[in-house]
Amino acid sequence: MRSIVAGLATVVVLGTVAGVALKNSAVVSVGTSAIGSALGKLTGHASHGLSGVRALSHGKTASAKNLVSTNNAPPPTPVVIDGVSMRYNPYKPSDGAYPSLALVKHLWIDVSVDQQLVYIMNGNHVLYTMVTSTGLDTVPGNSTPLGVYHVQAERGTWFYAPQYQMGAQYWVSWLGHGVFLFHSVTETIHHKLIPTVAAKLLSKASHGCFHLTIPDAQWVYNHIPYHTTVVVEQAPVRLLKHQIYKPSSEQKAAALTNPPGGANSMQSS
Repeated sequence: MRSIVAGLATVVVLGTVAGVALKNSAVVSVGTSAIGSALGKLTGHASHGLSGVRALSHGKTASAKNLVSTNNAPPPTPVVIDGVSMRYNPYKPSDGAYPSLALVKHLWIDVSVDQQLVYIMNGNHVLYTMVTSTGLDTVPGNSTPLGVYHVQAERGTWFYAPQYQMGAQYWVSWLGHGVFLFHSVTETIHHKLIPTVAAKLLSKASHGCFHLTIPDAQWVYNHIPYHTTVVVEQAPVRLLKHQIYKPSSEQKAAALTNPPGGANSMQSS
């Protein structure tokens, strides 16, 4: 969201067969047809002889490739607030307990607009995943800019934007020195949650900023240091065992960076 923040000159606005070990070659010669037939039924192939064994082996290879995932959203934490049903509770962390940054050497943030997810990264490894809402993309001026950015010096615990009649807690600037922010889901001028906007976490809802649950926004405010690299991309992040699968050149470069003073330089804030 964009808003005016007091004190700022600018506008503020992710060998077995069927599981049985074969110890005797005679077993193979005697039971080949039966085994092949049984495995053929299990694998969906019309197999004869040992072809069923080959089919099963091929199936295992194919399944390994299928471990690459783009379905990376944390489990929902459904709640109803003021009669509005929400997939994610805005008063809870997105993905359970937050990570310690004490031993993190290459901290950066990856954001996928397609997935509506914010990934807290250590090199190529995902430390934590947050649900978000990015820009609506409905009119010029309410999109989230794509590219590589860095967390800026401006941050605060509250702002209010009279032009949108919305405010938010725990904001951190990543572009425009107070224009594009990480911040909590929106609230009224009296600090009351706006449920219809909070309910849109994991879908587009902002004027270009990254909406987060209130605890997620507070964690970012307290723990993400100045100059942390932020990669904002359209494409989904593909993961293989919590690692980015075939990272882009921007992701590879970001995975080698570290904020000045180290990733844990704000642990005590």
